[in-house]
Amino acid sequence: MPKPRPCHELVLEIAAAIKAGDKAGELAWKSELFTTYEKTEKELKNELDAILKSESKSTKERLELFDQEVDKLFQEDCQIKTRDRIVFLREKSRELELNLRDSEIRAKIWEGRKRSTGLVEMLLPGMEIEAPQEVWLVKDLIMKSDTNLLIASPKVGKTTLGVDLIGRWSRGVHDSYLGQKFIGKCPPIIIVGTDMPRSRWLPLLGRFGLAQPTGKDKWKLLDPIVGLFTQNEALHLDDSGLDRISELVSKHEGCLLIIDSYAKVVAPLGLKEADASFAGPIGDLQEVVAPYGVTLIVIHHSGKQSLDSGAVMASRGTTALPAAVSQIINLKWFKRHEDRQDKRVLLETEGRGESLEVMILQDKHGFEKEGDVAEVLLQEKERKRIADLPDTQAETLDEVKNRFPLDTTSGDIKKALKVGDRNALRFLRALERKGLLVSETKSTEKGRSVVFKISPTSVLSDGMSKVTEVTEVLNRSDTTVTKDTTTDKTRLPKLEASDISETTQLNLT
Repeated sequence: MPKPRPCHELVLEIAAAIKAGDKAGELAWKSELFTTYEKTEKELKNELDAILKSESKSTKERLELFDQEVDKLFQEDCQIKTRDRIVFLREKSRELELNLRDSEIRAKIWEGRKRSTGLVEMLLPGMEIEAPQEVWLVKDLIMKSDTNLLIASPKVGKTTLGVDLIGRWSRGVHDSYLGQKFIGKCPPIIIVGTDMPRSRWLPLLGRFGLAQPTGKDKWKLLDPIVGLFTQNEALHLDDSGLDRISELVSKHEGCLLIIDSYAKVVAPLGLKEADASFAGPIGDLQEVVAPYGVTLIVIHHSGKQSLDSGAVMASRGTTALPAAVSQIINLKWFKRHEDRQDKRVLLETEGRGESLEVMILQDKHGFEKEGDVAEVLLQEKERKRIADLPDTQAETLDEVKNRFPLDTTSGDIKKALKVGDRNALRFLRALERKGLLVSETKSTEKGRSVVFKISPTSVLSDGMSKVTEVTEVLNRSDTTVTKDTTTDKTRLPKLEASDISETTQLNLT
């Protein structure tokens, strides 16, 4: 038995017959319609009137009528559910003979959403202005019940960072992450991880205590993970995917929902990254989860970026995507393009909170804070300055380091470098002006003398502090520090490993 034709096609055939003056065809199509579908004469007449009326209109006029239908979806009394919008508008597109593709309809929905928000209201004198404090899950890093966009180049570690954060928070051992305080208890976690297969997700979660192996190639998810979608059971931000997400978050109010990655979950929608409509699905997602106080972390790839490029401009594709979120977290290599061995990562944020700039480094345990970016950049600048020192100044600096913890005089430099008194002092003063040395005047048996040592603010001072630690160990051990009179350099006796802390040993090798 042949499958009956869809109702809307039969209506269009009747309209075509009426337009052509084909009375027999009109009656035949009506007979098939009423036999197959429950539709009244009045309903059919209204549909035919709308079709015949629209046919007399230009394409521009029909598009305007379609936009009016879109605008109805964002009215408070609209009964059409978010997941049914595309279905509803497909039908309207056919009725108006526009035959829009789903990607075009989604772009229309996105434009309608923008129209519904209207113009931004300007604050004026005399207004009573409400300005509540922002609420955070992780202070100045992850905004609560809002949308956070995590951006990075491939392989920088954006997914690892998110999982590492959850792992540390959920175990309750740490009260902060990368120096930023956790607020409250770790919420339930739902991961839409369409970017990676199970074979990569489960070991990653296991690495941070969020899954455990139960046998060969078998795993079990652990709290606080309440749901995981992978490449093997891919979920997308289409109608069915949004419906599924709505169902899940309604059961776990206040949860943290991770989307990894945005490009993968919107891929079936046929949207281009460069178009403003690329941000449309994130608006649909925000509408679906908003009633349940969900915190969103949406992971997205960055474009080509430099150290000077900001977090907003780092997002690949249209700027409409970062514009649609409240908090942007950007990860980028610090010096990897110059040194492949340098695995430091710069984390920066832009959004509603205080902007962060933190240097981080990943090891087998996750990410750790390496320091504030401003401090690290100053250290890098100083290291370059040291590397570019003239030979005489470099030799002078080495001599000061070698003599530590003893002070260094111009006489010491004169003897070591075999130069005159004036040149020896000139080399030391030049290093002092560059912030690498500090000087002070001391009284000796021979009178007052100017001595030099490594500046405590220099990058070299850390190494000097380790030598100080060794000296303290020697003193505690009643060990004598001797001086080699032939070289005029301090000799340290051989120490047992037990005499020095592990940290000191590592820094002395």
